[in-house]
Amino acid sequence: MMLKEFEEKILVLSKERDQLIKQRDLAIQEAHSWRSELAKARERVVIMEGAVVRAEERVRVAESDAEARIREAMQKEATAAKEKQELLAYVNLLQAQVQRQQVDTKQVFEEKTESCSDSNATPLTKHVDPSEANVDKACLCVSRAIPVRGESVVHMAVDQANIRPIADGEWSDIQATEPSIANVRDIAPETEGSSLDIPVVSRE
Repeated sequence: MMLKEFEEKILVLSKERDQLIKQRDLAIQEAHSWRSELAKARERVVIMEGAVVRAEERVRVAESDAEARIREAMQKEATAAKEKQELLAYVNLLQAQVQRQQVDTKQVFEEKTESCSDSNATPLTKHVDPSEANVDKACLCVSRAIPVRGESVVHMAVDQANIRPIADGEWSDIQATEPSIANVRDIAPETEGSSLDIPVVSRE
């Protein structure tokens, strides 16, 4: 009886040992799995940390790039404003030059107009002394008006408009009348060269 009880106890203990061994093996496997999971988690953490570092680096690069672009845009804006001011100053200078040219042109035009009016007011003919030897008396231009006396004007009737030419032989038939002889005035010898009157040769 005692031996049988010991055998039964040994069987029970062996079964419990086997179960404990199985539980130990399961615990070891679970620990290995947890260790592997932890290692994987650590790897993921490292990967995530690397990703975070890379993201932070990209953020820093983007910030520096944005700051550089902002500075460049501000410089371009300042340059554009300066060029605009210079262009406005140049346009104002051109407008001032155009206005001065217009004023100068207007003054020159007014001066030319005044000079033309002055030249129109002054006589265009030149008085020349007829007594000079080198003056062509046929080309003299008299600037004063020549008075025409009433007795020297010949009035023609309407029926006398058609006058035929007189032949050479008919000049001797023309008789001088008293009124026409009275209208003839003598020309002094010293003014004969400069007078516009036609000299009359009296027949003896």
